Amino acid sequence: MSFVYLGAIVVSAFCVGLLDARWRLALFADPLRALGAVAGTAAVLLITDLACIATGNFRLGASPWMTGFEVLPHLPIEELFFIAFLAYVSLVAFAAGERLLASRRARVEERA
Repeated sequence: MSFVYLGAIVVSAFCVGLLDARWRLALFADPLRALGAVAGTAAVLLITDLACIATGNFRLGASPWMTGFEVLPHLPIEELFFIAFLAYVSLVAFAAGERLLASRRARVEERA
């Protein structure tokens, strides 16, 4: 049993959280909307995972980096953390992209 993969996900999420806090991109800009978006996205991804597990498309492989804890058959605990991380990092990246494009648009309009 190893917590390497789970630890990597948690550390990565913490680092994304630091970026979010620094530039107030998602969770630190509007917590309720951000949590709703992350929860909704994570729910869709989890439903997709469960459907794929039910049809036999996803199976749990052996890995020395995982804890071995399964929430359901073929659904490791790391998958839940990864789904939440994926939803959060996508939201932060989208918000950062919007901010960069708005900043660039403002600079172009100033020059014109």
